[in-house]
Amino acid sequence: MFRIGEFSRIARVSGRLLRYYDSIGLLSPQRVDPATGYRYYTADQLGRLNRVLALKELGLTLDQVARLLEETISVEEIRGMLTLRKAELERSLGEQAARLRHVESRLQQIDEQGRLADYDVVLKPVAAQSFLALRRTFAGMDEAVATLRELARETARQVPIDARGALVVVAHSDFEDEQLDLEIGFVLARSINRRIATTDGRALAIGELPAVDRMATLVRRGPDYQSHLAFGALGLWMDANDYAIAGPGREVFLELPFQRPDQHDTVMEIQFPVARAA
Repeated sequence: MFRIGEFSRIARVSGRLLRYYDSIGLLSPQRVDPATGYRYYTADQLGRLNRVLALKELGLTLDQVARLLEETISVEEIRGMLTLRKAELERSLGEQAARLRHVESRLQQIDEQGRLADYDVVLKPVAAQSFLALRRTFAGMDEAVATLRELARETARQVPIDARGALVVVAHSDFEDEQLDLEIGFVLARSINRRIATTDGRALAIGELPAVDRMATLVRRGPDYQSHLAFGALGLWMDANDYAIAGPGREVFLELPFQRPDQHDTVMEIQFPVARAA
């Protein structure tokens, strides 16, 4: 028999760990001297200890290890336990791979631009939201901006402030298209029961901004004529991280625009639903 110090040196584990395993019933000494309290282990117990250490190396909890050491546990239970652990490891590997791609994209930015980009892209879920909006096709950006300005003014005037959320523009077509299919309106924090219309009588409809499980977003502050830089940064991020656009993009105004004559900068969050590129 080996005293605990000798057994710990042979097994290459600490005496503290052996005492802990004893306290939870995972590996108890073969004998404890009643007079001295010395713990004694046998060479045969090295096999059980090595199995405990090997199962721990798989990432199993000590409770799971204890169950696996029971002779009464079925093969199907063992299979289920290991299958669950396999799924956890695969998920963890996927998350680490995504972080690696993010680091690589930042390194690419430094190599190409000599510095980190001005924009930080965040991937997040977005919940469904009630949306009071006007959808129409615009001949060009100037017409769209004029409508955006009017809706910002009229809706802010007609909708109570406690019911009004962010001003949002949803692009149902690409901005490079000759015609712009846009939906412009306000997120509603609560329901309203009155008709909201523009000065020329066009009524806004209450609909829903659908939930998105995976939205690539960035926040930008600056003049409108520089917005292409933010869209470009999002595009580069998607390409570097193997994502593709999976739905209409959104511009969420974090500060209401057109409120002051000297208000030239806009603060908005640009959002694009994304999915893994094929």
